[in-house]
Amino acid sequence: MTDLEKKVMQYVDDNSTKLFADLTKLVQFDTQNDGRNGKEEECARYIEQLYRDFGLETELYYPDDIPGIKEHPGYLPNRHMDTRPNVTGVLWGEDRERQVMIYSHIDTVPIGNPDAWTVDPFGGEVKDGRIWGRGSGDNKSGIAGSLFALEALRACGIKLKKTVALSSCVDEEYGGGDGALAMCLKYPSETIINTDGSGYQVWVCALGGGAFRLTMESDFITATAQPLAEAAVLVWQKLIPFAQRRFDQLKVNPLYIGSYPAKNAFRLTQMHIGHESGAIMNRAIIKFAIYTDRTKEEIFSELDEILADCRKELAKMRITLKPMEMATRWFTYQRTRDELGAAALMQKVASEVSGQEVPMCGSCLTDQSVIMPYGSDSSFCFGIFRDFSVHGGAHQPDEYCDCQEFINFTKSLILFLIRYCGVDESSFD
Repeated sequence: MTDLEKKVMQYVDDNSTKLFADLTKLVQFDTQNDGRNGKEEECARYIEQLYRDFGLETELYYPDDIPGIKEHPGYLPNRHMDTRPNVTGVLWGEDRERQVMIYSHIDTVPIGNPDAWTVDPFGGEVKDGRIWGRGSGDNKSGIAGSLFALEALRACGIKLKKTVALSSCVDEEYGGGDGALAMCLKYPSETIINTDGSGYQVWVCALGGGAFRLTMESDFITATAQPLAEAAVLVWQKLIPFAQRRFDQLKVNPLYIGSYPAKNAFRLTQMHIGHESGAIMNRAIIKFAIYTDRTKEEIFSELDEILADCRKELAKMRITLKPMEMATRWFTYQRTRDELGAAALMQKVASEVSGQEVPMCGSCLTDQSVIMPYGSDSSFCFGIFRDFSVHGGAHQPDEYCDCQEFINFTKSLILFLIRYCGVDESSFD
């Protein structure tokens, strides 16, 4: 590192309590998203004020207000995008044409059963070297870390040549993405860093797939759930070979070998027998999610063939399998084009900060599926939320982020901005 870079790294260490406090405050806002509605507005207005107080050129905007967005192929309807605002702040550099965007999402999944938490989900408590609470890792650490990175640069007298923008967006959870789409359309950028990543890894691939719902209904009323249970089992058994193909294909993808997505390439998320009222037993529901590196056409072709076979069998049982529904957007598999060297640079600086080689690998289902085709194909993910399958991980009770990893994450953003954007010589006047 240069002496200038070392100076900024020391600033982060010396002011880490403020960095932690910034994240604590964000966690204390309830920004739960239930898949259709979100509570992001109060937090977004707070972030807008933070951006403005720092001196960014700020705008709070609702995705549905972007001209033409509802007709855009990447738009997902029925997400109440007229009441859920994004906020973006721009730090203009000497070069106003080449902009780097740092993207984070405000919304979180619901806390679930409060009794499953041993800490206050909205407390933002700092203890045991961790910052606890819903969204601490997924993804409010990105919001706090990116603004603190700019604060550290300014405090050390460093101006960047390229323009840097920060966006805190709504609607990432539950396969949304309309917040990210609005950001891409409104703020075209050369490179986009998506801080919604895990494990202090650089993700250079947007995973494909999504969540599906199958509904079966009988044309007769019965006091027992047995006929629908038998129907659900029949459908499930026919899906097993399809599920196995998802595992077999993803586990040999070099970017996913041994990863969470490869181990969970097909997940049965719900099998419900009976009507929602509990009094009528004429309905069964199967929900499942898939991760894949195959195209939508390949996946739907396989499913259509399987479900056509199911319908023939179910018709004999006087049970109808309704058209398949998607509970999320379809996520398209795609790779980062790193011709500008942005992802490679992030891997280098993150490794330099941590003292360990940082891997390049593939993402889970993220807003990269929107950002890469409609924003910048030079984009990538770099973040620190914990794996979904571990204690304190994303979407889990007692979610937390590790304090030292949070410091390293913020330092990595700073080094990336210095080396990718370049330092304006007027910094030294």
